[in-house]
Amino acid sequence: MVGVTINSISKAFGKTKVLSDIDIDIAPGELFFLLGPSGCGKTTLLRIIAGFTEPSSGTVCFSGRDMTAVPPNQRNTGMVFQNYALWPHLTVGENVAFGLDLRHVPREEKARRVEEALALVHMSGYGMRYPHQLSGGQQQRVA
Repeated sequence: MVGVTINSISKAFGKTKVLSDIDIDIAPGELFFLLGPSGCGKTTLLRIIAGFTEPSSGTVCFSGRDMTAVPPNQRNTGMVFQNYALWPHLTVGENVAFGLDLRHVPREEKARRVEEALALVHMSGYGMRYPHQLSGGQQQRVA
């Protein structure tokens, strides 16, 4: 686990200032919640941490390493989008394994980790189903 430090992050889209001088320090392994009303910048901040959005100013550090200019595919982060971005042509197991495939995790370890993840969200036995065969809540747990 890594710590995440947000230093003076600001973000503007044109003339609209979305985030202004945000400082957050999340310790490794700390359970952290980001709460606020609709439109306050929660998703924008998460997208900056994941590398999908570039801040107007400030830095994002993982365990002291500046990650601000590091592309998303090199940050080793994950983000579950609100619309349950599941691949419809992949099974539940294949969707869960997608990131492990990108990291070339060996087959046996991948199978074990997929089963552990599915068990963690009470979805054991659903690995061969497709997203359209799941309820909305099940899709959310897979995502």
